[in-house]
Amino acid sequence: MPHIPVSCPSGNHEFWYSISTPTSPNAKQIVPELPTVLFIHSGYCASETFEAQFSDPRLRQFNLLGIDSLGHGGTKGTIGDQHYATKETAEDLRLVLDALHIDKVHIFGLANGGTIGLELASAYPERVLSLTICSPIPPTEPEEMIAGRMEVFDHWVEAHGEAPDSTLGEAASRARKEMVNEVATGAMQLLFGFDRTPLQEALRKYALRRDLDIWWGSPEKLKQCFDASLRWFTERSWLTQESLSKVQCAVHIIHCSEDVGYPYETAQEMEKSLQDAGVRVSLSQVHGAHYGVLTNGEEINAILRDQVLEVADPKTPLPQADFPCGRMRTPWTDNFRRFGWLPGPPDTDDDIDSESDYYPGWIYRDTQTIVES
Repeated sequence: MPHIPVSCPSGNHEFWYSISTPTSPNAKQIVPELPTVLFIHSGYCASETFEAQFSDPRLRQFNLLGIDSLGHGGTKGTIGDQHYATKETAEDLRLVLDALHIDKVHIFGLANGGTIGLELASAYPERVLSLTICSPIPPTEPEEMIAGRMEVFDHWVEAHGEAPDSTLGEAASRARKEMVNEVATGAMQLLFGFDRTPLQEALRKYALRRDLDIWWGSPEKLKQCFDASLRWFTERSWLTQESLSKVQCAVHIIHCSEDVGYPYETAQEMEKSLQDAGVRVSLSQVHGAHYGVLTNGEEINAILRDQVLEVADPKTPLPQADFPCGRMRTPWTDNFRRFGWLPGPPDTDDDIDSESDYYPGWIYRDTQTIVES
């Protein structure tokens, strides 16, 4: 999972990215003749959020590209005091695509990743072939969501304290770790509600480790946490109808029915705004919480695949996995395993809390063979 240095208006940064192809979870470059899907993540967790998409053989018929945005995951760089929200993030991602020599993409955006995708589709319509927005957010952040994000950040700062970890006694160190875990659990409740699966728990632990690397240990890192997890949402802006009218690709909006922060009306309002701007748009509702990409990947993935194939060149044969009922290795498989997720053949006698309940009816394989259809 490499980094690529990019000079952006926001500064000089090293962006973490990962390319998964039909034959490799960590490819050096895309397969030029295949469609490329750019996944744009939301907050708290970075590209690892898309484990259920990158492991799906149906989507791995394409090139799948994940990029950690500035202030998240493995990307190295500082947001600083500048205004940094939707437009700036979109421009950074465009420059990363240029650096990777990737021209046209399909975009899958989760929550605020969807608004970033809209910004890209408006500013560079010739480069965005389709846009799928899952768990859309409204033009301005609801006050209750700002309050929830502020509460998470305040607890993070409280847990951080002023004393370095190395100076704490055993009891104080243990208390700090417990508080940090509570903060992470609170953030996960904003994303997944109160449901828990082994994969969600592994994601929580892995994302927390990455967040500690970039959001913990100094006043500067705490500010980075504030800028990325809170200020970004309060300072973001919505596209004007004139800007929306520049979107040329089809847009599909997916609302997750258990999304407590952003109700179905949010998705309907986005649909109407796009319709009024003359954009081809459709709306679906699926079961799941705000981050339904992880909990209901099968249904969401089918929508995304159809969206890509609708504009893909039918003359280009797509590689087919030789295990249509299997899951493919991803850039995050080994990390999730280290944090307790043990994917394997499902046991139909297990109850819902078993370690294999996330992939009922699917078989995980470490290696894969691809054959041409």
